[in-house]
Amino acid sequence: MKIWSPLLATLVLLNSFSAQIFQDDEINIEVIDDDVDLDVVADSDNYPCNGYPQYRKLPINQGFYLGAQNAGSQVFKGECQASQDASIIKMLEDGIRFLDVNLCTNEKNVVVVCSSRDSTVSSTPFTDVLNEAFIFARENPEQFFIINLRSENVGHQANIKDLEQQMDTICKTHTELTPGTDEYVKYKCPFIYRHEKGPWPSIGELVNYNPEMAQWEGDGELVGVRTKMLFTASESISTVPEYQSSYFTEPFWRESRASEPNKLKDDLKKVCRVPAGGIKLNAYVDDACSKDDYSPEQIEDLLLDKLGCNLNDSPLNTFISILSVNHYGKHLRYLQELKDRMMEINYAKWNGNYQLVRPSVIATKQHKVQRDEL
Repeated sequence: MKIWSPLLATLVLLNSFSAQIFQDDEINIEVIDDDVDLDVVADSDNYPCNGYPQYRKLPINQGFYLGAQNAGSQVFKGECQASQDASIIKMLEDGIRFLDVNLCTNEKNVVVVCSSRDSTVSSTPFTDVLNEAFIFARENPEQFFIINLRSENVGHQANIKDLEQQMDTICKTHTELTPGTDEYVKYKCPFIYRHEKGPWPSIGELVNYNPEMAQWEGDGELVGVRTKMLFTASESISTVPEYQSSYFTEPFWRESRASEPNKLKDDLKKVCRVPAGGIKLNAYVDDACSKDDYSPEQIEDLLLDKLGCNLNDSPLNTFISILSVNHYGKHLRYLQELKDRMMEINYAKWNGNYQLVRPSVIATKQHKVQRDEL
């Protein structure tokens, strides 16, 4: 039987080291140097398996993904309409692996990017978003990312049938541009993973990354589809009677969301005590301008404080799946460091081991290990 002992771990958490714990009959402590090379972190996002080949056996629903709220909103000129500053491709290159895109249908019945803040309709079609995602997938092998589609606070909602028709058309184009692919079959996009039943695959299985096996090669280069994306849709996307989806997957996470930081912290405390799998933490204010973005210290507080999630004293089956933020570029180095720390914890918990979250070397406020009173 595993024992969670924050007191013991706290004694080991000295000089910026982290600890791994613990058995009944014997105590095993692994001390890991906490010297983080931030340049290496920044450059490693496009290594195999989202930059974590060492975690290739981790199921995709157990991983951690950095998220960009209102991805694609850089096309708007208004500061409060544009929740992000970078293009879709740039986000993916920066290590963002969860893209939240708000869509609507314009007066010409074209699906376009729309503002969820004030319903402003852009001139950027959904197909542009898709093209950027598929270009990244073709040019960056052995990656996995999620695209969540919404149609919130808009004049005319997008519907799932139109979205899938466009997804299929764009996928066909990019599949035919990819060496080593078979003849395209309609609504069988090889770039899109759709989960239906059974255990989730590991990221290594999904992107065909196994360094112990010979890879299929053509003329000395990897060929075929080697990066996958998963699509989810919020309830705001309109359904079509009798239409069966071919591409959308039900989310594997539960959400913690509130309009204010203190309310979010209260909600997280409740959600994190329930051992029911991954949590999507929406660390943004819906009606916020850039000055209201969450700071690294606020995010650390949400995750580690006793009055928040208190990850260091949470059940094995409680972990953070997604952190979605506005203007991710403001704190990118912190977010990349956080991704490393969350992947360590998620991997340890998947293996049945309790482990403390490494202290951040970027956020200025540090949190002591705290146990909830029983």
